[in-house]
Amino acid sequence: MEILTVKSTSRAQLIDITDEVARRVKGIKSGVCFLYVPHTTAGIIINEGADPAVAEDILDIYKRLAPYEHPYRHLEGNSPAHVKASLTGPCMSVLIEDGRLVLGTWQRIFFAEYDGPRTRKVYLKVLEG
Repeated sequence: MEILTVKSTSRAQLIDITDEVARRVKGIKSGVCFLYVPHTTAGIIINEGADPAVAEDILDIYKRLAPYEHPYRHLEGNSPAHVKASLTGPCMSVLIEDGRLVLGTWQRIFFAEYDGPRTRKVYLKVLEG
């Protein structure tokens, strides 16, 4: 298992980690790359990376679904981040062929920060075969 370190600079942010993940799987002939985020206020997604407006739209919709101005019962102040992380999910798998991630033309892998800025971890595990 490997650990990727991700540093966010704002409260809510989608950070493209595709190139770092791709570096870690280079040389793997065939397999699956598992990515897991061990945080309850962050997640991981695959979506379009060519147009930054897509990430802005995603974060905007999440802000509307889990607004900061809501009577949450959890009083730590980061309840919206917990809700957004639940919508996003903590893990994903990506196929590897010929040392490359199998992604669509516009697809990128994003670490989804909802309670930043922080330094976070993403666990990466490759199963070859």
